[in-house]
Amino acid sequence: MALVASLPLAERVATLNAIRAAFATASPFAAEPVDCVRWVPAAQVVANDYNPNSVAPPEMTLLELSIAADGFTQPIVAWNAGDLYEVVDGFHRNRVGKESAEVRERLHGFLPLAVINGDRLDRGDRIAATIRHNRRGASTASRAWRIL
Repeated sequence: MALVASLPLAERVATLNAIRAAFATASPFAAEPVDCVRWVPAAQVVANDYNPNSVAPPEMTLLELSIAADGFTQPIVAWNAGDLYEVVDGFHRNRVGKESAEVRERLHGFLPLAVINGDRLDRGDRIAATIRHNRRGASTASRAWRIL
């Protein structure tokens, strides 16, 4: 571990991502994207051009506060588009990770990604996945607000 810890940041992150990926190949949960969260430079993560939901400014402030105080508790769901990763779910977490100076600095310019299965080559499949994630999130958020 001392050898990994002594590497420059970018090499350390790449090495840890490779170790995570190697462990994931032996995992009984290897088909689950969340089984191998990887850290990717924020510059390689691009927003999709079809995000169907919007967040009001107070909720964006709350999301930034949440991530600043509690850290990223959910990775951004993305699709590997070659050298870039396209956001499928977590459009607003992606924004906070890039736009909040406090969060960006703490994460050294990296973002946590759960990469969906590589067979999502059709844009329509990714749009459908985004809608499914947003519907799930909207119903969860709605229940959470009623509880509060």
